[in-house]
Amino acid sequence: MSPQSQAPGWEWYFVAMYFFVGGTSAGAYFIGSLVELFGGGKHRDVSKIAFYIAFPLILITPILLIADLGQPARFWHLFLTPGLYNAIGQSGVTLYANWDSPLSIGSWALLVFGAFSLLSFVDNLIADKVITFAPFSNLYNRVPRKVYAVLGSLAGFFVAGYTGVLLNLTARPLWAATDPLLGALFIVSGGSSGAAAIALVMAWRKMTSGDGFEQVESFDRISLVVELVLIVAASVIAGQFAAPLMSGTFALLFWGGTVVLGILVPLALEWYGGRLGAARASLVMLAALLVLLGGALLRISLVSAGQA
Repeated sequence: MSPQSQAPGWEWYFVAMYFFVGGTSAGAYFIGSLVELFGGGKHRDVSKIAFYIAFPLILITPILLIADLGQPARFWHLFLTPGLYNAIGQSGVTLYANWDSPLSIGSWALLVFGAFSLLSFVDNLIADKVITFAPFSNLYNRVPRKVYAVLGSLAGFFVAGYTGVLLNLTARPLWAATDPLLGALFIVSGGSSGAAAIALVMAWRKMTSGDGFEQVESFDRISLVVELVLIVAASVIAGQFAAPLMSGTFALLFWGGTVVLGILVPLALEWYGGRLGAARASLVMLAALLVLLGGALLRISLVSAGQA
């Protein structure tokens, strides 16, 4: 682990936002899946919001990923590879997956998760009668929501966590020194961001008084506390290699933005907002926005500081 190792040259506005948006989508989908599996149909409004959030967000991630490629027009090489010329001079393409490449594996995971989140998204549209022409609705009825909710959540977990593992596997001192905590940190942060996105929509729609909302907030609080513990643990085990996060702009983003504004303040607002009854919608929205900001700043600061 040499401090002279070459930085990968990732731009935060592409890679860090790809990490953040993908993690938020996966977190929202996981919460929706929990409701489908264990809610007994009582909180279908929560799972609907979760699935309506997850699919549009995951559509953004390929754009960010492709934009960061050195040659964006060749993005299809992540999934297909040109075939060899045959005896008559014709060539084609074949499916391609490089299991030694985190980028290739992550791209396929995005594709799988996107497919399951699309199923849940379309299922919602059919149930809400937004789609009036649904010739395949019987297929959705034959394949229970719980099946693709479970499979989609597994793929979503991978999408949220592999980005942290990808950083741990590099030779950059800060990232390598936090091994194996970044994968877990990104999963938990994705859960808190996903819960915040759901809470934001529910507060905007004045749905903050039901038991379903209380469960979303409870999930968010637990995720934020675990996230804080993992942040402190990662900083401690990184030791001297955490120096870029301890001063200057990166410290302001990481400790001021992620920890204070993105974790501690939302926890205080959620505790105080719980005492306000029906009038707490504005505080809930503020807390949710701060959690989302903190989740984004976590990725930005770690990606940027790791390349300093």
